[in-house]
Amino acid sequence: MSLSATDRLRMRFDLLDADGSTTLTSADFELFASHVCRVLGVPAGSPKARALSEGCRRFWEGLAAAADRDQDGQVTFDEYRSFSHNGSWFTEHGEAYAAAVSTVCDLDDDGLIERDHFLALHSAGGFPLTYSTKLFDELDGGTGQVSTDGFAAFLRKFYTSADDLI
Repeated sequence: MSLSATDRLRMRFDLLDADGSTTLTSADFELFASHVCRVLGVPAGSPKARALSEGCRRFWEGLAAAADRDQDGQVTFDEYRSFSHNGSWFTEHGEAYAAAVSTVCDLDDDGLIERDHFLALHSAGGFPLTYSTKLFDELDGGTGQVSTDGFAAFLRKFYTSADDLI
């Protein structure tokens, strides 16, 4: 599937807009973290839940500092579009998010994400099932599992690359 650069940005933005308000706020990232933990059965307050909340908080704070031009506590799509996610920004603000998202899906802590957990994560985040299934099939190499490191690396590419990754 080929998407224009604007369509890719819109998809990323919409995935981050957990409450569907058409703007990004800290509440979107809090909602995402709690919803993912609930869907995956990860107890609130557990180390994985805390890591995901912290990763989401760091991602939001970095995004708000870089993209919220009018400093109103929300990021519009126009602000998001004018902000360029680059590798150095992601290293500082997104790595903890990517690692925590990957780790929260690894329910048995073996470094691997099973298909059903991967699809549950993506469903919780509002990602279309057809894309999630295709993505898993591309990432798993036919093993039925995706490594947490491999998925974290994919998330880095997803948020920083201009390439059509799905």
